[in-house]
Amino acid sequence: MTAVRFLVFFLEVPFAAGESLLQPLAVEQPDASMFPLPQQARHLPPFGTEVQGAKATNKFWANWVVEEGRELSIHPMPYVLRYESSTGAPNMKVSRASSDARVVQYGDSETNGADKIRYYFSPFVSEFGLSAVESASQEGQIIVKEGLFGVHAEVRGPSGTQRRILFPIYSGMTYVSGFYTGFTPKISSDRALLVIERVSNGIWRLLNNGGKEFRVYAIDALGAFADASFDFHPDGRMTKAFEGWIRLAEVQAPEDREILDFHAAAVLVDWQLEVEQDGIIKYSFTKQAAVPKQVLHFAYAHHQKLLAGNAQVVTELTPLAPPTKGLMKGIAGDMWQLQVNVSEARSLGFLPASEPDASKAEDLKEKAYGTLQFFLHSDQWRQAMFKGSYYFSGKGFQKVAYTCLMLEKYYGREHSHTQSCANLLLRGFQCLYAPGPAPECNGAPIGLYYDSAWHGVASREGFTDTGCRTADFGNACYNDHHYHFSYFVVSAAVLVKLKPEFAQNTPFVSFVDTLIRDTANPSVQDSHFPQFRSFDWFDLHSWSRGVIPSADGKDQESTSEELNLLYGIHLWGMVLQREPLQELGSTMLTLCALTIREFFLMTDDNPHHPEDFVTNHVTGIFFQNKVDYATWFGWRYDFIHGIQMLPVSPALLMIRTPEFCRQEWDNVLSRLPLSPTDPWTSLLVTGTLSIIEPQEAYSRLSAMLPEHMDDGLTWAWALYWTASLEAANGGTGPSPSTSLASSTGSTEAPEENLALYRLAVASSDLSADFAAARAVDGLFVTRWSPVSTEQNPWISVDLGEVHALSHVVLLWGEFYPTSYVLQGATEADAWSNLAVVAGSSELLRSDLPRPSFARWVRVVIQGSGDLRLWEFQVFEDTETPVTSASTTASTTSTSTVATVATTEVGTTLSGVVTTQPETTVVTSTVGPSTTPFYGPNLAFQKPVLSSSFRSATEHAYKAVDGDVESQWASVSLNDQWLWVDLLGLYAVNRVVLLFGDVPQQFVLQSAPDGIKWSDLATVNGASGFVSTEFQPAVLTQWLRVVCQTSCSIRELTIHGDVPGATTATTATTSSPLTTTAAVSTTQEVTGTSTEGTTSTTGPVNRVNLAELKPVLASSQRLATEHVSRMVDASLSTQWASATGDVAPWAWVDLLGVYN
Repeated sequence: MTAVRFLVFFLEVPFAAGESLLQPLAVEQPDASMFPLPQQARHLPPFGTEVQGAKATNKFWANWVVEEGRELSIHPMPYVLRYESSTGAPNMKVSRASSDARVVQYGDSETNGADKIRYYFSPFVSEFGLSAVESASQEGQIIVKEGLFGVHAEVRGPSGTQRRILFPIYSGMTYVSGFYTGFTPKISSDRALLVIERVSNGIWRLLNNGGKEFRVYAIDALGAFADASFDFHPDGRMTKAFEGWIRLAEVQAPEDREILDFHAAAVLVDWQLEVEQDGIIKYSFTKQAAVPKQVLHFAYAHHQKLLAGNAQVVTELTPLAPPTKGLMKGIAGDMWQLQVNVSEARSLGFLPASEPDASKAEDLKEKAYGTLQFFLHSDQWRQAMFKGSYYFSGKGFQKVAYTCLMLEKYYGREHSHTQSCANLLLRGFQCLYAPGPAPECNGAPIGLYYDSAWHGVASREGFTDTGCRTADFGNACYNDHHYHFSYFVVSAAVLVKLKPEFAQNTPFVSFVDTLIRDTANPSVQDSHFPQFRSFDWFDLHSWSRGVIPSADGKDQESTSEELNLLYGIHLWGMVLQREPLQELGSTMLTLCALTIREFFLMTDDNPHHPEDFVTNHVTGIFFQNKVDYATWFGWRYDFIHGIQMLPVSPALLMIRTPEFCRQEWDNVLSRLPLSPTDPWTSLLVTGTLSIIEPQEAYSRLSAMLPEHMDDGLTWAWALYWTASLEAANGGTGPSPSTSLASSTGSTEAPEENLALYRLAVASSDLSADFAAARAVDGLFVTRWSPVSTEQNPWISVDLGEVHALSHVVLLWGEFYPTSYVLQGATEADAWSNLAVVAGSSELLRSDLPRPSFARWVRVVIQGSGDLRLWEFQVFEDTETPVTSASTTASTTSTSTVATVATTEVGTTLSGVVTTQPETTVVTSTVGPSTTPFYGPNLAFQKPVLSSSFRSATEHAYKAVDGDVESQWASVSLNDQWLWVDLLGLYAVNRVVLLFGDVPQQFVLQSAPDGIKWSDLATVNGASGFVSTEFQPAVLTQWLRVVCQTSCSIRELTIHGDVPGATTATTATTSSPLTTTAAVSTTQEVTGTSTEGTTSTTGPVNRVNLAELKPVLASSQRLATEHVSRMVDASLSTQWASATGDVAPWAWVDLLGVYN
């Protein structure tokens, strides 16, 4: 009830100008029924911190508050710090690598090309450090205070002493400072100290043999410089113990010395944030002593553009380069005021500002309704919204939400279609905050704990073990929460818009508020979550990684998904009439968008990255210490660029400017294959081409198929978005295409579907809802079904006149016949056979023999049963003229089906012989201790989902963790399954399984969208590694293993290459008339010989045991000289170690014991 009163408080009290936006959403601990406390200890608990209550997880110092990260660097910028005490003495090492010391790695033909930088980073070199003569305790650095912008780390003497050094560490600090009590200060360096000379009382000049000059200051607690009795020995030791501040700052030019000396006594020890209306942000700095000098602090380039008022002054201090983000400029002031124009963010609504042209309205309306029908059919909404993980489920929620918004647009909020869609969102959310019994919530994420260790809500999946780092992209370890939860916040706002009464639904509002509190808690009054877990109010964007240690610091990969959370906060505040929250969301959204345009999405003139890196146009994974043109889930251009443009929402236009999109498209994306069957194509076209060439984008999207959209994007929404941008540009795009046949991406006019809206009749209709006309209405979510008991049912369409025919396209979905015959007639009931086709759940295109003439086209089905034909399309052969002779005869031909079979079984259908496949499986044995190597494992640590799990230690991700000692195990029920999302389209040539509980038989399946599954192979289970090979390879993104009974999988590996690298069959679109994948399944046989035994048969053939085996090296010189080149069986390639590697090595794992 407290949460409800607090909500009413926001609704009733007007928001005054100048009032803080940092108001709590709630102050109570989250509802234990939704977010129970864990019963076991979590993985990666806090360590080395004395901070009580909520603790930051995504800030720059997080490496130091988990046990295994204590020896890693932290990145407060521009300096990088690392603590060590290997000699017993404390040593806070300071690195500040200059731009010319960066390590730059160019790409190669396998990545982004030899003329572009693939990644760059700054190595850690301890130029100087703050150390001491006396020894310290073994507990290392202890965090004793946290804030939004930094921490206080303390180093203590051994037990029984009062010695300590306190290090206040803040983002952008100009000086590295330590307050010494009882210790004798010492200046350390990994280089040789050449000069250490006193300039004046309390000020020294340091120079090392690396050419770096630093200033050293000794200042007492009252801000006075140390007197003349204090000095340093040549080895860096102070002549006696000192109580007070020792400060270090780098000098880059002679004129810097005076500026640094002037501000040295102003020691920063605390830093407060205030955010007010109209985009006003204030930093208030607290100094150790009441000295008249102002704090000198570094600012990034985007800070300088936002500085307002006269509270701060830009100094002449030489700009300093941190590892990333260009140059930082020195600013003097005890307070900074920043101001940003929030008008664009304030104006954002749920839909794009411009409406599609009226000529497209009816088509978009039908597509919106058709999408709803699809979601309602066989509970497809559940398949879209419940994908096990919070990330993928969230994408499904927002996909449904935008369908609902389109329905509201075209039918009105109260219309039954709109409310039916809103009810899907409602049922989805109820499964998150109040899950009901199966099967209503099957597949929904398993829930969140309230974690009292770090103070946050984290996934139960992997919470207690190493799965914390990988399951659901590390959600249990606080990685990517601002990505994952963003989709639910936006979707919740949509639900309240469509069902306003849910603004008063306490459990629902509390659940969504908790997701916002976890990621972006605005207030220190809310002690149950850290303030702004993800958003960094100095960098002005969010960081990922959570508590997972990282040598290169925190990172940000998907800028657009961060934007989605801030957009969601803006919308959530809007629909609940919480003005401070809405204004805060608008402010953060604006700041984030400005930062992304400044540093992440690079136009040709970007000054913050090396010139040869800017040509990539997007940064990829942006660490604090490294920028890597890549993604966490694979290296492909479409991955790297596509992750920066999802989800597609009105907020996206704040970062994807026409100038940027034009350069990205022309220089990178337009050169990609952009296959119309690859889901990433839909995203690249919608997120980039739509912004600069909306008419062309509309044409391309119209020619794609709904099932080839990105899993967070519907065909209807992609077209609506693009049509809106076309209207905003004042253009009139081409008429929507009704043809959904496969496209090559050509800009030519789409083919005409001759069957659309034509008279269709059938041998029987299951009901009026499933009449023959439903198969020719152009909607992929309506269907024809015959009476299930009818033998050899048929459906025909009258084209109105005789046409020369090119091909026929059918979509059956999951309920398809074994085979069917396509027939044509130029005269009523004078049927001739055109083709025989094997049924499939995929979209089937049947190319007809030329010439084929017909006015009537018929599909005759073999057998009977539950059959569902969703779409029946006929296309014209425009190159063959129709003559008078054509109208009296049609060409008869029989097509055979290429199969995966080694045996053909003849059956008869209406006088036509067709072939049926049988799959032959050959098995042999190898022990599970030897892991076969077939190249990169595409399934490793990829998203997985299972039908069930037997215990908390046998989750789905255990099957793809690379550890054969762990396993996924199902409950004891039939038809148990596990699927993996490869996060992109691959040519898969082999699937390898190691079972725990071996099933008698299992099926391998693929799906074009993770929903509509079709069989690839049926395989007999056995112990050891079971390898299934596909020749040619199968193009797929989703792969599923289905066991007839309960089973467990110790490891699932999937092998292949990017499309084009191998000959492949498109599992998602290929017609069975043309090609399918041959499957051979074996259990690997590996010959081994142990010491003292030999075995030969006939002449001895010497085999290179190292060829293509796993290898590792101490370093590499170039990307083209990777250690794998050493075992690739080519004498024209090589491995080469890095020049500075003084003891290079390389090893190879033979994956077995050999003589």
